[in-house]
Amino acid sequence: MILNIYTDASTLVHDDNLSGVGVVVTIDGEIFKTIGQHVGYMNIIDAELIAMVIGLKEAEDVCSASQEPVTLIRIISDCMSALDLATGEGTTKSDLTWQILDKIDDLCNRTDTPVEFQWVKAHNGNQYNEIADSLAYEHAHN
Repeated sequence: MILNIYTDASTLVHDDNLSGVGVVVTIDGEIFKTIGQHVGYMNIIDAELIAMVIGLKEAEDVCSASQEPVTLIRIISDCMSALDLATGEGTTKSDLTWQILDKIDDLCNRTDTPVEFQWVKAHNGNQYNEIADSLAYEHAHN
């Protein structure tokens, strides 16, 4: 069983960086769960990383509840900067960003299932990325 977790964030720069995130969890190509959440005031990169944390927490729940083994957890994002940070290829001076990255590392290390991070082009017709984008936009406005 493969978990693909599409994550996205929306930040309202005209409203002091009020942000929302969207997460779409698919199992073997079928939607299992969608999550939208208002995350408060933060920059877009931190919001994108928070979406990854939410997705990884959901993956942890699926792995522990499933009777079928999960063979791969794939975090799919349209934000290359957040992906670079999550994979250790980017740098930041922000304490908050480091705290979120530590949580991502902790969640990845708590599972025996391999975790991959993958980029997807934004607004290019990928239905799951589009759903995550819509959820993030909706929850940024709430």
